Amino acid sequence: MRFFLLSLTLFFHFSNNVLADSWQQAKVDKKAELDLLWFTSRPFVQHNAKQELIGLEYELIETFGEYLQQKHQIELKLNWIKDKSFNNILTNINSSSKPNKFGVSAFSITEERKQQVKFTNSYLPDISVLVSSQGTPIVRDLEQVNKLMNNMVAVTIKGTTYEKHLLQIKEELQMNYEIRYIDSDENLLDHISKSDHMFGFIDLPIYLIWIKNGRDLTRQNFFTIRGIGYGFILPQSSDWDIPFNEFLADENYKTKISSIISKYLGNELYQFIDSSYDREQLGTYILTKEKEIQLALIKNANLKLEEEKTYKRILLLGIGVVLLFLAVIMYLFYNNQKTTKLIIAQKDQIEIQQKDIRQKNEQLMNRNAQLLALNEDKNNLVNILAHDLRSPLNNILGLSGIMTNESEKLSDDQKDYLDKIGVTANRMNQMITKILNPSTLENNNKEILKEEVNIDQLVEDLVSRYRPAAINKDIEIEVIKPLNNLTLETDHMLLFLVLENLLSNAVKFSPADTIVSLKVDKKESHIIFEVNDQGPGFTEEDKQLIFQRFQKLSAEPTGNESSTGLGLSIVKKYVKDLGGKVWLESEVGQGSSFFVSLNA
Repeated sequence: MRFFLLSLTLFFHFSNNVLADSWQQAKVDKKAELDLLWFTSRPFVQHNAKQELIGLEYELIETFGEYLQQKHQIELKLNWIKDKSFNNILTNINSSSKPNKFGVSAFSITEERKQQVKFTNSYLPDISVLVSSQGTPIVRDLEQVNKLMNNMVAVTIKGTTYEKHLLQIKEELQMNYEIRYIDSDENLLDHISKSDHMFGFIDLPIYLIWIKNGRDLTRQNFFTIRGIGYGFILPQSSDWDIPFNEFLADENYKTKISSIISKYLGNELYQFIDSSYDREQLGTYILTKEKEIQLALIKNANLKLEEEKTYKRILLLGIGVVLLFLAVIMYLFYNNQKTTKLIIAQKDQIEIQQKDIRQKNEQLMNRNAQLLALNEDKNNLVNILAHDLRSPLNNILGLSGIMTNESEKLSDDQKDYLDKIGVTANRMNQMITKILNPSTLENNNKEILKEEVNIDQLVEDLVSRYRPAAINKDIEIEVIKPLNNLTLETDHMLLFLVLENLLSNAVKFSPADTIVSLKVDKKESHIIFEVNDQGPGFTEEDKQLIFQRFQKLSAEPTGNESSTGLGLSIVKKYVKDLGGKVWLESEVGQGSSFFVSLNA
């Protein structure tokens, strides 16, 4: 029954944290996420100088998220993922089984692509024009087309409608011009403008922005192609085109969509492109717009010339003013000499300060040398301490060995005490070797031994050591552990020290006629030790300091025992060395429970 409830809880937890990937599911869950595959396509989607995503398609998708929140109360998470290339996005969307993938990179809607992917409705008319290097003549019939283009190089991007148009012209007109490919994030117009023998197709908005910025190319009016429009691509199984098409058609959002496109194309160019798609004489209409833009550029150039003339007049006036104030400047030069003297004095003061800093640096270096010497003294002291502690311990071990050999003269209790003396002395000898090792102290680490530890034997040794102290205080030590014998592969000595500190503290801080319990349990892949007492408990302030070194807390030992404030900091350090976790649960007046969890 417990396993069933746990599985049910995990199922609901997992379900509540998975975002919907289909539109139908999103309407139920009220939250979803979209993976947006994109590649640089200016001005549709790109990085700015701060490596932030911008572009009209980027803002359209962000506004779509706003629409879902307002219209359907659906929280939409957008994952913008840059793909390898324009063509790779088509491949990934075509092969994807996830309905929440979008392709974002100025995709022209074509019947051929509709066989591979699903398109949203068009958000902008798609008109392509053919441009050639500046100075190339405008062709007017097929004979001129062949004569001109057979001696030129076409430049395009693989997998785009630009390439498709070039291949179609090449096949239909039986031309043999070379086609040169560039990367998706490169600018076609840059390549064409830097040569005198290149041509290629480009989107009308990009071309008009180019000439509006004062750049020049030759547009071949003979090749102007209307497409179906620009849209976003989705897997064939996706149903996300439904809310997106609703978004494009929503009267409250049409103005926002127009504003976004106008922001990147300019309102004038956007209105022109939006109104030119259905024109019969499209080439002538575009030509009229080109002339209008060129006239505007000429007008701006004339205005700049007038501005330059005004600047020249102002410059001449400024020169007169400068000459007028030259005498004043000469006078100020005299005052500047005084300032120079003041700066020299300040420079001398700075040099004195620098000298003082050097002296302090030398003092710091000397202090550092003293600290190094003190550290060396500390290491020597540790060596002496380890040696001096081992000598009496060896005597204890030797004497206990002699007495063990004559054990027939001793009572059973004396034999038991003698065994405990030997075990305790051996353990202390191991502690000295491991803890007071100078290299261990210097490197702040311990050598962790992996050995099989019998938990029953460990608990029995631990409890037998502290039961006399507990009996003296009328405290009962209770052991709760599984019936089956548990083993654990860990460092026996460090684990013993951890539990010894916890059990010692429980006895030390518990009042008379109470129970201290040591519980052992195995949960999944962890063995958990729990030491409970019925002592005074810990305040919230105590809990913040409990595992820090040299902390004296509000609780006091009940039998006038001493406390250094180091025990629990040692526990935390050793548990960390063993790869486990230690924590406390306690309330004031309700006792305390310390937990140690180790990997089984």
